[in-house]
Amino acid sequence: MDRIVIEVSEETAKKWRLSSPEKRERISQRMNIRLNQELLKDSPDDFKKFLDEIGKTIEESGLTEKILQEILAEND
Repeated sequence: MDRIVIEVSEETAKKWRLSSPEKRERISQRMNIRLNQELLKDSPDDFKKFLDEIGKTIEESGLTEKILQEILAEND
């Protein structure tokens, strides 16, 4: 991973500093996905590659297709 700087309001920055490392990691992951969506939306090939990378990362983290289907079935 690489770091970038994004300007936010003072209130947001304060909440960020007071949040747990786990929460900051979850937010960082979601922001990475969202930024990539915005930056790649004009390039379908790059966006597909990005989605493939997300899938690989999720699978390496232990979320398999079977587990995903079980999670989705629980919500029905």
